[in-house]
Amino acid sequence: MNTSTANLLTSKCITILQEYEKVKAGQSTNFKTVDQLCKAHYVHRKDIHKYYERWMKSGKDRSSLLPQKRGPKVGKYKLLSKEEEHIILKIHRRLGANEFEIFHLLKNNFKTHPSVSTIYRTFKHYPLNKARKEKIKRYVKRYPGELLHADTYYLAKSIMQDRKYYYLFGIIDDYSRLAYVELIKAINAANVTKAFFHSVQYFLAHGFEPESVMTDNGVEFTAYTSQKAKKTHFFETMLNIVGIDHIYTRPYHPQTNGKIERFWRILLNECIVHLSFGQTIDTLTNELNSFLYHYNYEHRHGALDYQTSLNRLTAVTEMLK
Repeated sequence: MNTSTANLLTSKCITILQEYEKVKAGQSTNFKTVDQLCKAHYVHRKDIHKYYERWMKSGKDRSSLLPQKRGPKVGKYKLLSKEEEHIILKIHRRLGANEFEIFHLLKNNFKTHPSVSTIYRTFKHYPLNKARKEKIKRYVKRYPGELLHADTYYLAKSIMQDRKYYYLFGIIDDYSRLAYVELIKAINAANVTKAFFHSVQYFLAHGFEPESVMTDNGVEFTAYTSQKAKKTHFFETMLNIVGIDHIYTRPYHPQTNGKIERFWRILLNECIVHLSFGQTIDTLTNELNSFLYHYNYEHRHGALDYQTSLNRLTAVTEMLK
């Protein structure tokens, strides 16, 4: 960008900022308040403040007012997708190939060819030897209802007919992987509590009573500001009434609630991405119910020795007879 173009792009902004300085100092002959300045130039007060700070920090350099370069910073996003990482791991495990051999095997197969160091880092991200496998803490609860995993999910407004944001409340039983999903209009304590109460009825209809539920520390699930506020929180109060223990995940650690996170990915890949645009609440609810029927009664889970959730529950029922 040449100097004349840069001056053209920043001239109006500098004029506004110089007038802004005068207004703040009480020396402007044109405007008495910042609001008058904003209305005259059709700008927002926050934008003036943002550009003024940027201008002052640069020593009033014109170039600081130019449009900033958009896009992610270098290294912010990973080079490889999950699918590409899985391909590298399969080659490494089945063929016993090292990072240098895989580097040559992958030529012209990925959109962006990974370097040797990127392939090696992929090895490090996943447990590929006995020592790393021992560090992984895997668990499955002993009986249905011992622990539920609950979470919320954001839906893109582009799939809805009214172009509004909608959300999903999801909950899954740790032992059987029996899942329940409900469409809600907002993520707040009232909506989540109502949906959770419906899920409890759903699990009771399948023959077991929930004992505890694990959630993150979102405001819809708990009030982490104080113990007094937590006791009066809508969701917490409902759990106390029905006698269900509340377990919290570690902050910024979604792996703690990994079972429901994995469920969201299955829901996305097998249901949501296949939906056509212009869904109504009724049609979306029908699609979700169809997916739940397949997931709970037909889908075989690898973590359950390829049993369905219904088979898992049936086996427990037969043991209790």
